[in-house]
Amino acid sequence: MSKFHLGWFLGPGTTIQGWNEPGFPHGYDWTKPALFQDAARALERAFFDVFIIEDSSTVPDTYGASMDFYLKNAIMTPKFDPAALTPYLAAVTSNLGIVPTLTSTFYPPYLLARLVSTLDHFSSGRIGWNIVTAANDRAGQNYGLPAQPEHDLRYDMADEYIDLVSQLWEAWDADAVVLDEANHVFADPSKVRPINFEGRFYKSRGPLNVPRSPQGKPVFVAPGASPRGRRFSGRNAEIVLAGHAEDVEAMKDYRDEVHRHAREYGRDPSGVKVLFTLSPFVVGSKREAEELKEQQARARHANIERTLASYSYQSGIDFSKMDLDTPLPEIKINGVQSLLRTFANAGPGATLRDIATRVRTFTVIGTPDSIAEELRNVIEEVGGDGFLIAGHIKPRYLLSITEGLVPTLQKRGLTRTEYGGATLRDNLLAF
Repeated sequence: MSKFHLGWFLGPGTTIQGWNEPGFPHGYDWTKPALFQDAARALERAFFDVFIIEDSSTVPDTYGASMDFYLKNAIMTPKFDPAALTPYLAAVTSNLGIVPTLTSTFYPPYLLARLVSTLDHFSSGRIGWNIVTAANDRAGQNYGLPAQPEHDLRYDMADEYIDLVSQLWEAWDADAVVLDEANHVFADPSKVRPINFEGRFYKSRGPLNVPRSPQGKPVFVAPGASPRGRRFSGRNAEIVLAGHAEDVEAMKDYRDEVHRHAREYGRDPSGVKVLFTLSPFVVGSKREAEELKEQQARARHANIERTLASYSYQSGIDFSKMDLDTPLPEIKINGVQSLLRTFANAGPGATLRDIATRVRTFTVIGTPDSIAEELRNVIEEVGGDGFLIAGHIKPRYLLSITEGLVPTLQKRGLTRTEYGGATLRDNLLAF
């Protein structure tokens, strides 16, 4: 089998990493970028393709109709801006792809296009864009909106948004900058054009006042849990951030659906890399694996309120008002649609306690050899493209992956041992 890609998805974002939890990085000032820079160096030493950084822009107040629980427990808050962190990561790496999350619903298209093109220049072509539409009404209100647009409408807007920013990135031809000192010509005016874009939701005259960047445009990264989100990924994404797959069958169905949409849009599915989120735990023996599974089960019950607070934020529903042991009624939300699948997968008659304490995602616990074998089997069956390690940046956990698991994957020929391309897109398309 061919190699598969590895990335890290910093799902909690640029927050304090696992505050008051085992493995919390006490040796770092959480308000400074050093922890993330050290993580980026470790990921590059292990030849990861990408470091994807989540973001949101609100202090939640859904659970208990208050900000209190979120602030006391550092859940979904505080968060620094990933676009500001990106240059710090680029400065200490040479090959690792860096992917900040930037929300199409809140960024004016011209501003985002200019920012991302600048970052791609400064990083020598290593920037991706995690395209999200945002799902929380409070975030919308922070930007002056009464609430978030309806779920599918957000994706319609994002499709047009991508068409616009893509035209802005293409407004300069690749050879527009000639630097002809003898004839006093910096750029050939015939190769820089306004775009005069007018759509249903957006318009922009252009051109961008940043020359074409090394990649032309960033690598497009997109999550997509809902049917509309999967179609969006098939149309646009080069990396699909595929989270919350509970088993191999669900992974295969997901990848097949995204690739079907890609073909419908005239795209080559081989250029759409579906990477599944995964949190492997490396231990020394089968006995340690069983003990860790038991510890994690106890922790899910002990920390159930944290889970409910997260569900509340994602859905906009205050789960503090619901009885834990009463079967959950049918729920419809305008928020994160993957949560609906979590509820549905729990089965009819499932209670809130059942849902909050069960294992939501595909989980692997074992020795480096056993995990490597399991991941190989998954990729062969799914036909997938790789995995995104998901979680907080905790030094001990990070090293268990980069120095514990990855060398075993490399020894088996499963992951890369060098970067062959000059840009993130080059490395992504290498296999």
